[in-house]
Amino acid sequence: MAVGVGLALLMRHMARSVRILLQTGLLLAWAMPVVASLTVWEWLFDTQYGVINYLLTQMGFDFEGHSWLLRPLSFFFVATVIVVWMSVPFVAFTVYAALTQVPEDLLEAAEIDGASAWSRLRHIILPSVRPVLLVVGLLQIIWDLRVFSQIYILQKAGGSTHDTNLLGTYIYRLGIGGGEFGMAAAVAMFMLVLTVVLTSPYVRAMLKQEGEA
Repeated sequence: MAVGVGLALLMRHMARSVRILLQTGLLLAWAMPVVASLTVWEWLFDTQYGVINYLLTQMGFDFEGHSWLLRPLSFFFVATVIVVWMSVPFVAFTVYAALTQVPEDLLEAAEIDGASAWSRLRHIILPSVRPVLLVVGLLQIIWDLRVFSQIYILQKAGGSTHDTNLLGTYIYRLGIGGGEFGMAAAVAMFMLVLTVVLTSPYVRAMLKQEGEA
């Protein structure tokens, strides 16, 4: 959310050609199939031939032959980078579309009255796009709880299947992998309840805004 909103704010101040170039890159990153993009990421973080290990080694760090997927902490770091990379374009495009609807004359009047850039952002821009931020935040929570393909493919690429499960892969391995369908169903119900609990504040906020409107 933070990276996407930051890119959306930057796009408001970019030259048209630079903005189109950035939007094209974001669109390609967002539209790329999950399996294809994960193949590229696996190559980037490969133990022997990975570009990341090579660059870090050239910078003086001891990362030659380092396995990013073997230990849970570095595994989840790689997974986080991939999930964020795949999620940022949607946030950036949606928030930028909302930012284009913020009245420019209101911002110019605030600037003339001496409001700083931070004040304009806090008191004008963010309140104007708050409904969009709530919807995007709600969708991001739901999508993050449903993350499966990224974790499953990284596990197949060399990650531990016991210490790196999220709820989605844990349910899959309990039910399909282990035949414990009752336990898998129970965890799935817990995942449903967790989704409802985490998204209820967003739903209440959106309903409140609908009532005020």
